[in-house]
Amino acid sequence: MISLPPPVAGVPFDVETTAGRVAGYQLGEGRTVLLLHSFNAAGSAIELAPLATRLAEHRRVVLVDWLGFGISDRPDAPYGWALYGEQLERIRVAALQPGESAVDVVALSLPAQYVVVAAAEHPERFGRLALISPTGFGRFKGNAGANSRTIYRVLRRTGIGRLLFAVLARRKVIRWFLRQTFADPVKLGADYERYCWRTCQQPGAFRAPLAFVAGLLNDPRAEASYQRLSNATLLIFGDHPRFTDPEGVAALVAGNDALERITIERAGDLPQLEQPDETAAVIDRFLA
Repeated sequence: MISLPPPVAGVPFDVETTAGRVAGYQLGEGRTVLLLHSFNAAGSAIELAPLATRLAEHRRVVLVDWLGFGISDRPDAPYGWALYGEQLERIRVAALQPGESAVDVVALSLPAQYVVVAAAEHPERFGRLALISPTGFGRFKGNAGANSRTIYRVLRRTGIGRLLFAVLARRKVIRWFLRQTFADPVKLGADYERYCWRTCQQPGAFRAPLAFVAGLLNDPRAEASYQRLSNATLLIFGDHPRFTDPEGVAALVAGNDALERITIERAGDLPQLEQPDETAAVIDRFLA
């Protein structure tokens, strides 16, 4: 096994859940903001590490590796939107400090779906929501239905899934995928790319990503939840998106005054990495 270092120089802590251990890190002081990374073959908290460091100058930041990713446990669990909805609530409670009952959240890509569903159901548990390259609407609306379950069973019960992940986890494939998420691939850092490759080499690394590939992690309640949100929510997109649909959110924003959309220029689907200063400043102002 190739060792995986912590994504940030924060104070480590663990969240024990019924499905396994979730690794977390604390930085800074003040009102808590919880940072949640995206799902992909190489997903981990490293995606939000630079943003965590910047926000920690004015806030208490809690950064976690989702179950099945990064330094967290990667058990043979029933990965799906229901499991991760439960995981989110465990993580949210663990992130709170004495005197807090609600938490601000920054979520990247698909996990934004879990945040909006939870906030629509229990707005009192959340403060302000900053969602980077969110999905769950338009071209990137999934239903995690029977087809997804069938695909996942085939991937897990045959050798196809392990073979597919072995291909996705190759260094040059990871490099190719990451370059698609940047408006300017030159800005893809070598250290970041290497960390993404290393996280794919951990025991059990294939399990959660195969559920993602099959479509099981999409929450079918997401689009309706965007419509019902009452928490102030900022939707952040790069101007060169590949894996999100900014135009698809237009109707949601028009129909809900709690939603605001902003575009980061010269950025793809990871504006927090490609334009870190501007993205951090936008989120810092929003949370303040």
